[in-house]
Amino acid sequence: MTIKIVRTSDTDLLATLNHDVQEIHHNIEPEIFKPYNKENMKRLFDDALENENASAYIAYFDDEVAGYMLLNKRYSEANCFKKSYSALLIDQICVESHFKGKGIGKALVEFEKAYAKDFDISRIEMNYWTKNNNSGEFFRSQGFENYNERLAIKI
Repeated sequence: MTIKIVRTSDTDLLATLNHDVQEIHHNIEPEIFKPYNKENMKRLFDDALENENASAYIAYFDDEVAGYMLLNKRYSEANCFKKSYSALLIDQICVESHFKGKGIGKALVEFEKAYAKDFDISRIEMNYWTKNNNSGEFFRSQGFENYNERLAIKI
């Protein structure tokens, strides 16, 4: 059993793999997220990968597609409130449900850490919807910590 992570520009494959992520988001916040639509997702990935700081990767488990991630290198300029810094943003990450528990997610996080080091980036950021308990638990198990919270009120 081997896990391989490969850079991709195959936005059709990324859009197909996005199904579970979009449906989770739509179920959690239907007032914000639309139901999954493959063509819309393909356009989203086409646009995202036009950015020179964005890159996408496919995870393979024994040559079967097992998941993906979309990463963005972010650079924040200094201002009167904060110092300049760079971070690697995990924009999207997903492991196909029948591959969960096989180490794919952990391998993706380890890949992200090595990727960040290659670009001299010492911070990896990500966000998830609070109602998506599985994501929060997984990322905390990988060493991620809360550093900012966002609140909303529906009126």
